[in-house]
Amino acid sequence: MIIFKPHLILALALLAPAAALAQEPLQSSSPIKDSVARYVDTALVPEISAISPGEPFTIAIRQTIREGWHTYWHNPGDSGESLDIVWTLPSGFTAGDLQWPNFGYDREVVTLVEMMPPSDITGSEVSFTAEASWLVCQDICLPEKTSLSLTLPVIKGDAAPEKTDTALFERARAALPEAVAWPGMVEEQNGRLLLGFTPDQAGADLLKGAGSIEFYPYEWGLIQNATKQDNGYDGKTLTLNLARDSRELQQVPEIEGVVTFTTIEGTRESIIVEVPVPSLVNEMAALPAPVKLSWIKALGLALLGGLILNLMPCVFPVLSMKALSLVKMSEREQSHAVMHGVMYTLGILVCFAAIAGLLIGLQMAGAQIGWGFHLQNPVVVLLLAYLLFLIGLNLSGFFEVSAGGLSNVGYKLTQKQGYAGSFFTGMLATLVATPCIAPFMGAAMGYALTQAPHIALSVFLALGFGLALPYLLLTAIKPLRKALPRPGAWMETFRQFLSFPMYASVAWLIWVYAQQTPGGSGILFAGLGLVFIALGIWLWGHTPQRAGPRLIVRSLSVLSIAAALAVAGFSLLQPAAPSGEQASAKSLGTPFTQAALESALAGDDPVFVDMTAAWCITCKVNERVAIEVDETQALFKERKVLYMVGDWTNENPEITSYLNHYGRSGVPLYVFYPGRDPATKARPDPEVLPQLLTPGIIADAVKGTEYP
Repeated sequence: MIIFKPHLILALALLAPAAALAQEPLQSSSPIKDSVARYVDTALVPEISAISPGEPFTIAIRQTIREGWHTYWHNPGDSGESLDIVWTLPSGFTAGDLQWPNFGYDREVVTLVEMMPPSDITGSEVSFTAEASWLVCQDICLPEKTSLSLTLPVIKGDAAPEKTDTALFERARAALPEAVAWPGMVEEQNGRLLLGFTPDQAGADLLKGAGSIEFYPYEWGLIQNATKQDNGYDGKTLTLNLARDSRELQQVPEIEGVVTFTTIEGTRESIIVEVPVPSLVNEMAALPAPVKLSWIKALGLALLGGLILNLMPCVFPVLSMKALSLVKMSEREQSHAVMHGVMYTLGILVCFAAIAGLLIGLQMAGAQIGWGFHLQNPVVVLLLAYLLFLIGLNLSGFFEVSAGGLSNVGYKLTQKQGYAGSFFTGMLATLVATPCIAPFMGAAMGYALTQAPHIALSVFLALGFGLALPYLLLTAIKPLRKALPRPGAWMETFRQFLSFPMYASVAWLIWVYAQQTPGGSGILFAGLGLVFIALGIWLWGHTPQRAGPRLIVRSLSVLSIAAALAVAGFSLLQPAAPSGEQASAKSLGTPFTQAALESALAGDDPVFVDMTAAWCITCKVNERVAIEVDETQALFKERKVLYMVGDWTNENPEITSYLNHYGRSGVPLYVFYPGRDPATKARPDPEVLPQLLTPGIIADAVKGTEYP
């Protein structure tokens, strides 16, 4: 059978010749050859002339290849097939793995295998047979095979067997790449496989000035063999930047392969490196499971979390605005107060149901997302900033520059669509609350997203009802409304004051946008969008009375607003900030990856994991008041605590999986892993800390495990 390989050049480029062995003819025992073999002669060569019971020995598989043809290494790449040996051994004998001398072979190659005889051998001689098959290629590729046999005498007592071909085995072992035990990490990012190794001093000396660094993995399907590799050594770290192929990393326990390079002296060297594959599923399965909640408890926690959301800096002004509307109601209008409360509540519940439905649907489709997922999109963040800016301008009185125009439109909408206004205010309260996870809320949301859709939806609605409850109670209970201050000039002052939390929220959202879309031009355009919005409203409020000029001015106003919206769309053209890099650049902590966490947990020291995001207000408060303060950082240094930060500002499936394991659907999440007990070498169970931190809470966790 002939197999045509039109992409043979590709295979040849990938599978470089082995390190040169001596070219003089090699002697061997007499092989039995299959008539099918035409381009490769294969023989078994024992290292010793006789074997002793219980003493391991080595057999060489020597292949002499016709000029212009080649065979393949352990990982044959995209189109090859490596040497395969099926042994038939005497009773009690075992054969080790093939020891591969680099990759891709022509002219001649020697592959070694170690044999282990039993401690008792009957008879004076033993025989081995092997069925060998391989693929040999030139312009075409041909499968070949042969049957090999070998008979060796058995010696007993103190007699030592003689060597058969010392030079052959010395050259074969010299061609084997040396295995090194360097600490390593692996990360999959943007279609690339990133491997990093920290060599010891001997390795650093060997790699100094190294060039033409190539990596050849033992496992198939992990990298695209034809794609150029971007590898280098900076004096501290050997970095391998490889194009990913289709095989899942979780299908292999570790990545092992050969790194070849040219030394500063110009010689070609090879080493074997290996690094465990970060298996988040397996690692998390070994950790304690999160605390289980009942449905009733989850509903209660969600309700409490929703109540606390009203105190968040984005939501509180919205609630205050609705409270002011109650104060301004006349006695006649008080009869409609309950209906306003119902519509406000309905707006919140509808919005929560929509967000929950989208979140649940995307998760069922396989997306790795959680609560606040929409804020990982810079377009959504910028549009929300623009919306809050509009609200701030309204609270400041900017809409009421003149008696006509926009102020009249707003007045009519208030009068005719008051209930609709309450409904949409409820939706707004939901949108501005989504960056926050209040106490009690995280566990409830994590529970919801592990349940059936109808159970999950009920928990989300309980959260929404908690958010709506304060205003609903104000409208439904007349004594509470009576307790509100009487109308007066203070209301306008307070109304204008409420604009400043809105402006502060706008500044914060623009900062979040900066984290998601690196580059000064993106921030410049976002700021211009705010200017366009203010200009458009100002133009609308200064519309002339005459029809012609009024049309022109209002058209310019609409164009200004449209320009601001176009700026939001500009976010789609900005490159997303690489996931996790914000933490490394702007935090005191080490960036989280599953590989980094596994490496840390393999050691003895404690680890503090902080899952955060730029758009998470609670996270930022905790960082400022509890984590990045001198007291905590000094404690971390004293106790050798590794502070690891997972930045969820942009989508990151590894962080999402980590959150899911601990029953959370969003940030913040704080997990402390105590150090190992020096006596037992056991690491105690990790501790999940509260969502609101103080230096004392962190200190209690860190000092909680004391060893003698």
